[in-house]
Amino acid sequence: MQTQIFIRVGMEMLLLCQKYTLMTTRSKTGKSRKRKKKRDPFKRGFWLRHWKEACILFLVSVGIYAMTIPYEFVLDDQIVITDNAFVKKGISGIAEIFGNDSFTGYFGEQKDLVAGARYRPLSIAMFAVEHEIAGLDQRIYHAVNILLYGLLVLIVFRVVSLFIKAAPKDYWFLAVPFVCTLLFALHPVHSEAVANIKGRDEILALMGSLLTIYAVFRYYYRGSVPWLLGSGLIFFVGLLAKENTITFLAVIPAALYFFTTRNVKKWLIAMTPVLLATVAYIALRYHVIGFLFGETVSQDLLNDPFVEMSGSEKYATILYTLGLYWNLLFFPHPLTHDYYPYHIPIMNWSKPEVIGFVLGYTALLGVAIRGIWTKSMLAFCIIFFVATISVVSNVFFPVGTFMNERFIFMPSLAFCLGLAFYADRARRRIPRMLWVAPAILGVYVVGFTYKTIDRIPAWENAMSLNTTGVAVSKNSTRANCFMGTALYKSGQDISGREERHQQMLLAETYIDKSLAIHPRYLSANQMKSGVVAEQYKYDRDLEKLLSGFEHILENKPNVAYIPRYCEYLNGRNVDQRRLLDFYYRVSLDIMAIKYQRYDYAKKYMNYGLELNPDDARMNFAAGKIYEASGDNERAQSYLNKAYRLDPGLRGR
Repeated sequence: MQTQIFIRVGMEMLLLCQKYTLMTTRSKTGKSRKRKKKRDPFKRGFWLRHWKEACILFLVSVGIYAMTIPYEFVLDDQIVITDNAFVKKGISGIAEIFGNDSFTGYFGEQKDLVAGARYRPLSIAMFAVEHEIAGLDQRIYHAVNILLYGLLVLIVFRVVSLFIKAAPKDYWFLAVPFVCTLLFALHPVHSEAVANIKGRDEILALMGSLLTIYAVFRYYYRGSVPWLLGSGLIFFVGLLAKENTITFLAVIPAALYFFTTRNVKKWLIAMTPVLLATVAYIALRYHVIGFLFGETVSQDLLNDPFVEMSGSEKYATILYTLGLYWNLLFFPHPLTHDYYPYHIPIMNWSKPEVIGFVLGYTALLGVAIRGIWTKSMLAFCIIFFVATISVVSNVFFPVGTFMNERFIFMPSLAFCLGLAFYADRARRRIPRMLWVAPAILGVYVVGFTYKTIDRIPAWENAMSLNTTGVAVSKNSTRANCFMGTALYKSGQDISGREERHQQMLLAETYIDKSLAIHPRYLSANQMKSGVVAEQYKYDRDLEKLLSGFEHILENKPNVAYIPRYCEYLNGRNVDQRRLLDFYYRVSLDIMAIKYQRYDYAKKYMNYGLELNPDDARMNFAAGKIYEASGDNERAQSYLNKAYRLDPGLRGR
């Protein structure tokens, strides 16, 4: 009986074990199959599933910049729109836009002012089309910028969704793609790219870069040959918008490595059209500009901010600015459109800030290298950031300024992605961060919104932009010059004599500060000459006027306004003796002896001879100038006349 009981119990135990084994096996098999199931981020109906996120993101990005529609053309809009000869031709000027350097339409010829020149025809061609339709109605240009930004934000959301699986429907507002894109849409450093019409090249370049990622991933997951071929075309268009697109030659392979399964053959096939598009763009650029990485022709501080620095100071300053970019991403205050010399001070390797940023970037590099093997999101974000900021970092070639907020338009996406991802991870893995992480993100969203709304009105017109700019960039020669220029122009519209005088005095304070920072700044010297002339209209003090002109020409001999004003003075009843003294010193002592600029020397010499052909000293100056320039026959003729008029000059 007991034996039967034991047998029965044993049989039941065996059956239970068998049942448990079968259940465990099924469970493991199910998990294994689930794990092996290939994720398809291109499942049909993406926008239907995410219509709420799409509507919110588009409306937020368009709505926050809607106030810019009536804003005026400002800053570099003059170069690419209002004073661009090709744009003014409308559609008929598009061929010239694509066939020339981007500055040619403004200057009338190719001027290699910055290293590598600039070839960004896409946005300028769009401006030409808009000019054909709406002339210089700035509302159309602003509206297009805003709509393009809204479209870009949707593209950001779609591409980030390729990298990260969407959250459950009840938590869609906490999903990484939505949070990342919302932070991107609201980030205050984007205000320049959107509110300044010229910034359209940044928007178009990032659109082209991200759409290329979408096309490459579409090929990878679905084997779509049309999307594979299209990726090259899209990338080429992005390159035509701005050269920064080329940095995605590093970002796209990184995205494939981090967010897809290992398939080297497929990766190489996916990158082939992109590489071919890059070669085609480089060939076109070389054909148009004539070189790839030409040296900067101009050595002016405003085109190469490092010309007054040693090599050690240069790279310490560069690293310092790279650290400032991170500061602006985490805490975007204060913001300015002007980072020209010397808003950023000259740095050296003993500065604590520089040492801190060295340690910070070294740590980031270490994290990135380690994270490559584990495919961490932080490593991808670091690679994305470093790649996209590399071409504007001044490390490889000077970009014309120390830094700019629009330069982190692309890199800011890496920051937003990292912040959203790790906030979500903290929320999921750390119990006490369940609501703390979303609260931190909420603070960022509110803060970004407030700062962006506060910053956008700075771009309303030249006066508002320069007023806010000089308040932050107090030590920028350019900001002070631009502020003085804005005050000077507004002063010319003032009818009251005394009010106009006070406005000119205020303009002069900013111009003088600009010249104190950079005495040879052409634009500031040009404005100084205009202010000095306005003061002469008020007080008729010829001595002060000519002394001011002389001081300006000592710093910058090619100020165009002064010769024109000399023509005006020659036709007026002024102290001829004092005016001749001015022409003598400027033509001989400054232009001929100090600068050996005989073209300018002859110009001022002729003003003097026009005023009095029989003035002994002007004839003497003419003789010495022609002698120095190699025209001995003419020199002797003027010298003989000078000696006849004043024999005392013979010994000089």
